[in-house]
Amino acid sequence: RRVATVAGMTQTNRLAVMIDGEVVPADAAVRVTMDDGLIRGDGVFEGMRFYGRQPRTPDAHLERLAKSGAGAGITIDTELLLQEMATFCDATVNPDCGVRLIVTRGGIRIWREEPIPAWGPEGMGLFPVAHRVTPLLIGVKTLSYAANMRAQRMAKDQGMNDALLYRADDRVILEGPTTSFAWLQGDTLVFPPLDAGVLDSITRRIASEAVTTIEREMTVDDLAGADGAFLLSSYQQAVPVHTVLGVATFDVTTDRVREVVEAVDAATLARVESVGAPAGG
Repeated sequence: RRVATVAGMTQTNRLAVMIDGEVVPADAAVRVTMDDGLIRGDGVFEGMRFYGRQPRTPDAHLERLAKSGAGAGITIDTELLLQEMATFCDATVNPDCGVRLIVTRGGIRIWREEPIPAWGPEGMGLFPVAHRVTPLLIGVKTLSYAANMRAQRMAKDQGMNDALLYRADDRVILEGPTTSFAWLQGDTLVFPPLDAGVLDSITRRIASEAVTTIEREMTVDDLAGADGAFLLSSYQQAVPVHTVLGVATFDVTTDRVREVVEAVDAATLARVESVGAPAGG
């Protein structure tokens, strides 16, 4: 049997980890039996955010995890995970934090507290990277994120904050490595169609309730004619983009950009919920 150390760290303190319902002491290392989920990236995950120890859209995240599990052939016990979520809400070091929930092929359940990335008023710079979506895993959030992380490293090597993935065959815009991407066409927020192979982002759904949105395909080269752009995710909400390197620059100070950010922020906070006390607590 092989073991590995699992721990989440900030620059100043150790963040909380919970394995199979057991909260690990903040100052302790964790030993986890390795299975194919951790060795081969054969597992699924969800990223969510806690606000004051309360999650945003918990049911939607667990439903999407179950959908990912079905796509990967992994059984997801959403009722058990909802109970564990209540425990982890009380266990995190920081009341406002990101949370990654992992379920491996062997059934190991890992909850990990993560820091929320901070961005300045200048927004984000993106580096466009060609990509091909794996047909077998469309819409499935698997642990096999090596290509996504490679794209992020490529972006940082170019002095950018993140990558923008586009379809290698025709340069059609897809998404960020860990985010959804949208652009402004006048006052309308435009998303790539889900059938392009992009993730059904929960923050994208919330944005669609908060502002006027449409779906359509567009090549990365045509971004030069857009009126603004954003990355959206559970961790970041909506962050304006100031540059897609070699393609387009945007003014992140316009009224419409500010209105989109404020609308998504407000709609997000309205979806924060209490998951109640853990069973037996």
